[in-house]
Amino acid sequence: MNEFTETKKQFFKFNSTKSFLPWLLILATVVLMIVKLRLQGRIWWCNLGDYSLWSTDAWGSHNSQHLFDPYSLTHILHGVLYFWLISLIFHKMPIVWQFFLAIFVESAWEILENTNAIVEHYRTATLALNYYGDSVFNSLGDVLSSAIGFWVAYKLRFWRSLALFILIEVVLLFWIRDSLLVNIILLIYPVEAIKIWQSSG
Repeated sequence: MNEFTETKKQFFKFNSTKSFLPWLLILATVVLMIVKLRLQGRIWWCNLGDYSLWSTDAWGSHNSQHLFDPYSLTHILHGVLYFWLISLIFHKMPIVWQFFLAIFVESAWEILENTNAIVEHYRTATLALNYYGDSVFNSLGDVLSSAIGFWVAYKLRFWRSLALFILIEVVLLFWIRDSLLVNIILLIYPVEAIKIWQSSG
């Protein structure tokens, strides 16, 4: 029996209150995120009345309003990064608790990202002039995407997940002229040359 199969058996083993605890905390974390986002004034779904699950609109009014969009790929990369860092720092921690930490961090980021200050910073530092914060369902999709990224990285391990990370970054650069790295750069220090390049697409 290989390591991945053995870990899956341990991960989904529910034979005590202790084994249920991380899953209950994951559920509680997501529920608290939803409550907090609603208190911050975030709407449930697209305010244009389009209830499709997926939107390809990376720069318009549908951006971050549906369950998934091109930026869901950046949240998959969040999950990959979480796995790398958490498994490095807490390598003796059971994988299910590492997963809980990843969901906790991603949920906390969704709350922070959707504060008025950060939303306004996005609008001024990037080309996302039509961005007014994520819908609640988009934040849920972001957390789910991050969870997928975590488990993909766990399955692929470092070098193959690094190759996947680079591939997704390249795909996003050609597809929407944005990526996780570009997003981070513009949030920390807006570079006018990058914004001009993005606007020429």
